[in-house]
Amino acid sequence: MNAIKSNFMKGILVLGLCIVAVVCSKSSNMWNRSVANKATIDSIIDKSLEGDSLNLAEKILPTVPKNIKPVMGYRFVIRGDFDGDGRQDTLTEHFTSLLNGKETNKYYDSLDSYEQLVALTVQKDPASFVSSNTKSIDTLFISAGGQLLGLAYLKNEGDLDGDGGDEVSYVVDAADWSSINTCYIMSFKHHKWKELYNFGIWDWQIPPLPQFTAQYGPFGVAGMMSTVGNDTINAQLQKQLDAWPGFVKKICNNKIRVTFRNENADMDTMVVDLRHLKKKPRSF
Repeated sequence: MNAIKSNFMKGILVLGLCIVAVVCSKSSNMWNRSVANKATIDSIIDKSLEGDSLNLAEKILPTVPKNIKPVMGYRFVIRGDFDGDGRQDTLTEHFTSLLNGKETNKYYDSLDSYEQLVALTVQKDPASFVSSNTKSIDTLFISAGGQLLGLAYLKNEGDLDGDGGDEVSYVVDAADWSSINTCYIMSFKHHKWKELYNFGIWDWQIPPLPQFTAQYGPFGVAGMMSTVGNDTINAQLQKQLDAWPGFVKKICNNKIRVTFRNENADMDTMVVDLRHLKKKPRSF
């Protein structure tokens, strides 16, 4: 029990140091002001308390084959008018290591198990964010630390609220064994990203990425469905991903229909009025 408590406190300390470092760092502008996103901070805390990922990494890392090679992995790129100025913007996913602040690989070839991928991911202390080619659009901070593999999904949802700017939805790709996840709808308003809504979903609803995907069993991730030895994009899977309609459909300004995971763990749909949200749905 003392060992568990000690590891828990170490995890909290590391989390605190990471958040302080990100907020206070003046030498790097990759995070910009988006770290203030409360939903993002909550997601970091949730991941830090979800199992003892550092202990897992220490146990699994010795089993990793010596001849593995890094595979950078898929990065989402979407286009739209996100600030409502009438001009097209480009948003690009980034996956970096907090150890050196540089872009890093998501995957490896020649791994023997999904557990090894999880351990290697935790070891690099990853961070995920989305940047814009337009200087006036702030960086969209996604998450940092723990069992993070970047984004499982990122989409331009069009102008959902009628203010002239396109909204985006995203789902975090967690290196864990759960198939339970959350979809976030974000809007760039008043010079910063704002969360409009979030709702629970299943990971297996999302089409596989063009390079790597997890294999899901009855209770979550059962292993790796496919790995790649290079960064070649599977054109067929890319086409499938591009054609998928996503979780959100606009009915009219400020009114959307979402496909979500309800409290009975069933896939369901509901109509959401973005103007009259009394509270956000639970993400469980």
